[in-house]
Amino acid sequence: MEHQESQRLAERRAELDRIDDQILDLIERRLGASAVIAAIKSADGQRRIKLRPQRQAQILQRLKARASRAAPELIERVWREIMAHSLHAQAPMAIVIAPSAQPDLLRSQVRAHFGSAAAIRTVESTAQALACAATEEAIAIVPEPVLDCAGELRNFDIVWGEGGKTVAHAVGRVASEEQADTSRRGDPATWSPVTWRSRPAQQLADYPDATALAGVERKLGSAPRLVAVEEIIQLRSALARVSNGDGFLLQGGDCAESFAEFSADKVRVTYNLLLRMGAMLRASGAGDVVHLARIAGQFAKPRSTEVETVGGVTLPSYRGDAVNGAAFSAAARLPDPQRLLTAHRQAQVTIELLHAYASASYADLPKVHREVGLKDRVPQVSMFTSHEALLLNYEQALTRFDESNGAWWATSGHMVWIGDRTRQLDGAHVEFARGIANPIGLKCGPSLSAEHLLRLMDRLDPNNEPGRLVLIGRFGAANVEAHLPALMRATRSEGRAAIWSIDPMHGNTRTMDGLKTRVVADIIAEIGSFFEVATAEGVHAGGVHLEMTGSDVTECLGGSLKLAREDLERSYLTHCDPRLNESQALDVAHAVAERLRGCVSRANAA
Repeated sequence: MEHQESQRLAERRAELDRIDDQILDLIERRLGASAVIAAIKSADGQRRIKLRPQRQAQILQRLKARASRAAPELIERVWREIMAHSLHAQAPMAIVIAPSAQPDLLRSQVRAHFGSAAAIRTVESTAQALACAATEEAIAIVPEPVLDCAGELRNFDIVWGEGGKTVAHAVGRVASEEQADTSRRGDPATWSPVTWRSRPAQQLADYPDATALAGVERKLGSAPRLVAVEEIIQLRSALARVSNGDGFLLQGGDCAESFAEFSADKVRVTYNLLLRMGAMLRASGAGDVVHLARIAGQFAKPRSTEVETVGGVTLPSYRGDAVNGAAFSAAARLPDPQRLLTAHRQAQVTIELLHAYASASYADLPKVHREVGLKDRVPQVSMFTSHEALLLNYEQALTRFDESNGAWWATSGHMVWIGDRTRQLDGAHVEFARGIANPIGLKCGPSLSAEHLLRLMDRLDPNNEPGRLVLIGRFGAANVEAHLPALMRATRSEGRAAIWSIDPMHGNTRTMDGLKTRVVADIIAEIGSFFEVATAEGVHAGGVHLEMTGSDVTECLGGSLKLAREDLERSYLTHCDPRLNESQALDVAHAVAERLRGCVSRANAA
């Protein structure tokens, strides 16, 4: 028996030796092919090496997607080294480092990032490093990105340190075909899924264990996509029709999803409620309704304060189940990166349930349509997912490059939005969102000026593409008429294709008996003002964004059930913001339908 085991081990070791020989043969072939490329370029008079960072990113992304056993970090390290030596086979390259506060550390970080092929030398100034990159076969490593690159020089890469900190920027000659304006899908010279880490970030969790967080990010980086690129493209097409005035966007769901309260029935109820509401809107003559659920990713919430004090005890604020626990204890409130993996698993199951309900026509659409007076045959309804792109490490890990269309996609959901607290023009959240091809929502609150809005739109939607950008107003019933007209007037005068939607929830929150609540009358009033301003400014009122649940909660007051102040505590279940219950959500849908019916009547009269 022992002899057989020894023989089997010897056979496996011999197999590994053969594989090693095959790997070496392939590396030799790759270096030989690089030498041939160099000879062809020389014959054609192309004596200078041109970097192709987009092609390199595509290769790495494709290989990572194919791998089943090889970890993403292994692929990244091995192929970066191979590609560095292949480039060196075309022409000996040098890496020129500008002065740094920690030169030895930076040198080792550069070597780890760019491989062992190129010689590294240090110069006396950033200007000298850039001059070398312009005139030699060299890459310049400089402390800050170069804003006005000359000739073919471009910022094309970032050198990262511990904890994802930016330590330097790489500048080199980038091939002309990679210098085109690709800002919608992430310009490889200035954007990648990680460039947000070099920008100031708001509302991110402070994890105590950076190593554990990095391990979770690696696992998410090799996890399955949650949504398909084809579905995201379908949503963009549907939103493009809304932006042209043909349709309406209905977006709604929980303020924040919960791990403990998750169930198939809860997903079913949310799905069914959105379809019922959408049928009411379509019956008003609004055209096609795009159903966009706040689901399968809405696990985190921005908070107005970093800490919470109860009974003289101060702890970190609850930031959603993907970050920490709602229980008021030191253990629960400690940010735990393992929660990101739980969020991913729950999102995956949620999306599978949504697909199952859609395939089975679970909502009994013919009955729903009869209830609201629809007599014609209704096309198949798709349910798309959306959430606030708050946790950028989670979003980055689930961002994938798609070779078929040459774009980066956040596969964490069909649409993501930027909140009113994280829409800084130079901030991390705007930086991340500008490079992905998904539809992007942008919350617009009272502090947003028309000029700043247009600058944000230039950054997020530079090509003014229908279906790319949804502007979500959130002012409060008392403030909407003071702030919204100027914003709508600016987007209309500039000919912007973005959809205008209204979030009548967040600006109408009030506190009663220590509990946050909202009043249905305020919500309906803000919706009414939204439609009136849109009509006055000649803008299509394109959507509504609601926090709601199909559960029988008593978190908001008013509506057809006439919930009063004394009803608040009867079924107050939310951990974050108050939600409309099923009856109240249908009340709001009825109010929106009446407004849409009025829009259709005016259009027909005209």
